[in-house]
Amino acid sequence: MSIVVCKLPKAGLGNQFFPLMKSLVFAHLNNLPLVVIGYHQFKIGPYLRKEKTKRKYSNYFIFQKNILGEWIDKWQLSRNKHFKIEREPFLEHIKLKEADHKLFEYKAIPHWEDYYTQLKDHRDLVIDLFWKQIREDIRKDVDKQKSPYIGIHIRMGDFRKLNEGEDFSNTGTVRTPEKYFINIIKNIRKIHGTSLPVSVFTDGYKHEFEELFLLDNVNIVEGNTDIVDMLLLSKSKIIVCSAGSTFSYWAGFLANAPLILHPDHIHQPIRPDEVNNSFYEGGWDNNNPILINNISDIPKCK
Repeated sequence: MSIVVCKLPKAGLGNQFFPLMKSLVFAHLNNLPLVVIGYHQFKIGPYLRKEKTKRKYSNYFIFQKNILGEWIDKWQLSRNKHFKIEREPFLEHIKLKEADHKLFEYKAIPHWEDYYTQLKDHRDLVIDLFWKQIREDIRKDVDKQKSPYIGIHIRMGDFRKLNEGEDFSNTGTVRTPEKYFINIIKNIRKIHGTSLPVSVFTDGYKHEFEELFLLDNVNIVEGNTDIVDMLLLSKSKIIVCSAGSTFSYWAGFLANAPLILHPDHIHQPIRPDEVNNSFYEGGWDNNNPILINNISDIPKCK
């Protein structure tokens, strides 16, 4: 008998989902038990930066235990020193003899050039397993809230401001310019012909924005946990991502909705082609028929 282990990295929620979902898919494909560790983390950065959210992810998932429970899991894993460790195995069904007395370990964050490699091939299964891991009270909280029309994620927090004269396309972990989001909102509304409501999901504070909230019908979403925000964003009728933020990329991966990405930071697709043939994914394109139809099909706000 073997076991699958997910060691959650010291990272934000979006980045933690990569090893978590890979381990869940691999365990499911091979009918192996899964142990997740590393979910009791204290991150001092959000406190030092005085961020609005403190990146505490406890009580989100059904596998999470108290600190003692996680310690017991770690102790039991330490007793399997005779197991051969196989790190980051490919997501596939393996022969039974190849799974004997092995510890299959996932903890890596994939390279930004293709975040969803392998996961795209199992998207339906990933989404199914994802929702099954969410605690029932979290799912109920999401269900009782109204799905956004235009859902925008603006990463602030640990992303720095773009320096004067700096090329945005050649930088990482930098805030997407506010004017970019304003232009996207105006373009969407022009095609739709109405002032569609905008829901802004952000780890920043409203006073940090200069112009965005001067637009009509634009509201900041507040009072939710990070996971509720991500799931609500995924239920938007159109999603606008922050460049380089895996939080909004995961919302897009889960969604059957048009997904707008900053053109300077587009690499491999987030979703498989069969999804993107129906729901647009990419930079803003006034002439793309899929995007135009997706926006036109959004029902008018009552």
